[in-house]
Amino acid sequence: MRHVLLERHPGLMAALCVMAASVGALAQLLPLGFQEAGQEVTPLNALALEGQRLYLREGCQQCHTRMVRDLPGDQARHASRDAVSRHLMERPALWGNARQGPDLSRLPAEHDEAWQRLHLYSPRHKVADSSMPAYPWLFEHALSGEGVAERMRALQALGVPYRDDEILAAPARVRGKAEATALLAYLQQTDPLRHSSATAPDPTGETLATLTLTTGAAP
Repeated sequence: MRHVLLERHPGLMAALCVMAASVGALAQLLPLGFQEAGQEVTPLNALALEGQRLYLREGCQQCHTRMVRDLPGDQARHASRDAVSRHLMERPALWGNARQGPDLSRLPAEHDEAWQRLHLYSPRHKVADSSMPAYPWLFEHALSGEGVAERMRALQALGVPYRDDEILAAPARVRGKAEATALLAYLQQTDPLRHSSATAPDPTGETLATLTLTTGAAP
């Protein structure tokens, strides 16, 4: 049988595997060159850049994607597909690798910030059958501002157009902000529709106590 021929010739099988993977990659990548340009793309501000770091730290990309594909189902739920230019200033571009949870590309358009905060603090208070863990520590811990200027300088060296005065001011701009605020700032700035509601105050102090009373969960 033909599969026996392949099994007995590992070099041939490896070559055919590479060929199949190359065809699949081309089928995914070639259409990107014909997409129209998206909206004007700006680099992540200091707070959103800290949010990107937290998104990576908490492993959000393991369960969520941030990429509306050129498929009828995606466009029916999330409107227009993503343009390649949307991710030009985001390094790394955290598209995600699974959809155990919903795609987060249009999160601000789908839920206001108050909903997002409460869901992040206590997911099952908003979605009864949610499998997402709660992240109360994001509301308890504040950003120190350490390292953000260095990350911005590294990105500047890679071509991201940060100004020197932006970089110098970055630690002071983020210092003291709740980690939850930074994470949501990242998701909001990378939403091309930018339909987020007015920014709510950091859920620390009295606001965090209100969340605790509302959800019935201790932080």
